[in-house]
Amino acid sequence: MVAERQYLIDALKKSGIKSQVYTTMKKLKAANEPHLAAVLQSGEEFERSGSKRNFVDQEGRRKRRTKLWSRDTKLHVVIADTTDEKVEEILTRFLTIIDKGLAVDRNWVNIVIGKADWVEEGDSILKAKVAVQFDVTFEGGIYKDSELIGKDITVSYSKEG
Repeated sequence: MVAERQYLIDALKKSGIKSQVYTTMKKLKAANEPHLAAVLQSGEEFERSGSKRNFVDQEGRRKRRTKLWSRDTKLHVVIADTTDEKVEEILTRFLTIIDKGLAVDRNWVNIVIGKADWVEEGDSILKAKVAVQFDVTFEGGIYKDSELIGKDITVSYSKEG
């Protein structure tokens, strides 16, 4: 979850957020600025998996990667500013920066953007006039790699956040 959160923070900074990007609800509630962004933990879901894939690593060794768990990490993103136009501009830049996915610990993680919810000044705890908030889901997994050498199999672990 650390790499995914940092990826979103970096994307928000590149999108035009000049202030600190908040990572806790406590700090966000205490923020007294109209221009801000936040990346908050929203939860994770795990589902048992058993898919396997054989591959050859960079050193030429045959390996089998077993996906032990599917792991969906959800982070809640908030972008706030003084006008609809400013929020729209930052949101549009953010969406152009976000890739389809990213590599975490040598494993691909898909990025899925959820439904956006626009809130006005009176409907939010924020000091901003307008804010947009949405969930970003990172669809990854937890894997176990096994080296294939004839009938001998050695095991190494690879986790993905």
